[in-house]
Amino acid sequence: MLGENLLLYVPMSALLVIMPGPDFALVTRVALARGRAAGTLAACGVALGIGLHTALAMLGISAAIAHSRQLFCLLEYAGGAFLCWMGLQSLRNAPTAAQAVLRCGEASPAGPAASSLRRSFAQGFLTNALNPKAIVYFLTFLPQFMQPDAPLAPQFLVLGGILGLLVLLWFVTLANLLQTVRALFLRPRVQLWLYRCTGIFFLCFGVRLALSAL
Repeated sequence: MLGENLLLYVPMSALLVIMPGPDFALVTRVALARGRAAGTLAACGVALGIGLHTALAMLGISAAIAHSRQLFCLLEYAGGAFLCWMGLQSLRNAPTAAQAVLRCGEASPAGPAASSLRRSFAQGFLTNALNPKAIVYFLTFLPQFMQPDAPLAPQFLVLGGILGLLVLLWFVTLANLLQTVRALFLRPRVQLWLYRCTGIFFLCFGVRLALSAL
């Protein structure tokens, strides 16, 4: 029964969700650099990425990609290129972020601009959507909790929906928790190293992802 499998699926999925990775690094950087609202929208973008992977799995597209070496490698290259681009952008914007904090002294009371919020959401979505490991997750981990003699699409919908909810709850909670310590990061030197460290992380993860396709 799928209901019985959920008792094991939910805690195991929760453990996988909270493990640090590109999504975690992105939400952390956005929440600390741009504030709670931007961090929350980045979390929503990540959750939407899970929704996309769920839809692809239901339609069988994920299986087709996973079984096509060319398509899967293309996705790995795309994901690696995006993460490398994110890393380079973070490294390039590190001095700008530090100078912005120095000029303002603290976060703007009006909060981040609408363009910053849209960018945070888009970055969250693309970071998750272009991660080929998500496809592997949907095709290897989820089926272990599914009934092969029952329609697969509804089961993908239920399990994917639960995963998306767990992702949303965790990263929204993370963004709110980071808000409590954000004042400590609103210093030029700290912002400089925050952008540098996350930039290096994205670069390393992107290069590793691209090399795995060779």
